Amino acid sequence: MSWLPLLPLLGVWILVVMSPGPDFLIVLRYSAGGSRRSGVRAAAGVVTGIGVWAVAGLFGVTVLVQRFEWLYTTARVAGALFLVAFGVATIRAARRQSPPAYSDTADSDTASADDAAPAAATPVNTHGPGRLREWRAGLLTNLANPKALVFFGALFASLLPHRTDLVMRAVTLGAMLAVAFAWFSAVAFLAGSPWITRGYRRLKKRLDLLTGGLFVGMGALLIPR
Repeated sequence: MSWLPLLPLLGVWILVVMSPGPDFLIVLRYSAGGSRRSGVRAAAGVVTGIGVWAVAGLFGVTVLVQRFEWLYTTARVAGALFLVAFGVATIRAARRQSPPAYSDTADSDTASADDAAPAAATPVNTHGPGRLREWRAGLLTNLANPKALVFFGALFASLLPHRTDLVMRAVTLGAMLAVAFAWFSAVAFLAGSPWITRGYRRLKKRLDLLTGGLFVGMGALLIPR
């Protein structure tokens, strides 16, 4: 099977993955407030979450969720609570005393004291646990939105050619994940530029308050009505 029938799907995916949302914000915050490496680790967590939703959508888990609506509702409530909790933790950390100044080295592995996922008040160290925390923050931010499962189910049902074999499905999934990682890594690289990090540090409190408010708002939108 040629790549030509898959181009519409990949085109839509590129537009979707580049649209601003919680994933973009978490990578931006870790990069501008910490380092490019921190942002890339958060990006890897985001892409891991995308992979989970994409595999579920590709193999028909959407049908199961539609049949048992309480599963979707439970996941949606849990995701909403996570985003709200993350936003509140970010706002609370921003309102406390400012942390010590960062180093001007763009690729420093030191993350800010309030850059952890919901328990954001704990300082992030530069060794394994801190790096895992950055990845986990990206993963949980992405998994917090179960609407992604519905999106992937609809995307594959409408744009993935029928009779696509397993190998081509795997190749398509790999291409989608590669696009996502390339985009979020580019965001991390640009946001980790010295002039952006310096600006972020000068306006850190206001920007963190804004970011926290956006996460709270996004979480509130996920709460079932």
